[in-house]
Amino acid sequence: MIGTVRSSLPRVIPRNATSIARTAVTKSERWTPAVVREGKLLEQSGGVQLKDVLPNIESHWAKLSNEQQYSVYKQLEEVQRKDWHDMTLNEQKGAYFIAYGPYGPRKVVSPPGQTGKVLFGTALAISIGLGMFATVRYFAAPAPKTMTTEYKEKENERAKELGLNPIYGVSSEGYKGKGFVP
Repeated sequence: MIGTVRSSLPRVIPRNATSIARTAVTKSERWTPAVVREGKLLEQSGGVQLKDVLPNIESHWAKLSNEQQYSVYKQLEEVQRKDWHDMTLNEQKGAYFIAYGPYGPRKVVSPPGQTGKVLFGTALAISIGLGMFATVRYFAAPAPKTMTTEYKEKENERAKELGLNPIYGVSSEGYKGKGFVP
């Protein structure tokens, strides 16, 4: 039964869509199998050596081309297959940076100083809205005479005369509420 219900539901994500397509990674930043095959990333003789990149991988990573990044990634993957106690501190830092660094889908979307601009824009939009509301209220017609306190008191008297809501309303015995008066 679950299979029939599940098969009758529409698919939200097409079957041929990969998980990479749903991230914030641009096409130039992807390491798809096609890119790997076309560029022959692993077979390049001009690949980057780990010892050159690892001491300061945070600053080098953005400067590396896609092919060089992939080469470093694959080399670190090979190093991690060995005993982790044999890894140097730089190799451990590099592996951590590649796994969790601020690039690709985790890169910072808003530049520094953006928070102040957003707060200023929000405050400006709210103040414009309040200004428009005050302007409309200023030029609006006065409240109708049926909204005055005297009119509401007369409504209470009329309700008692007509016996409106005799169970728990204005004309009930011992009623102590305001009635129609706000």
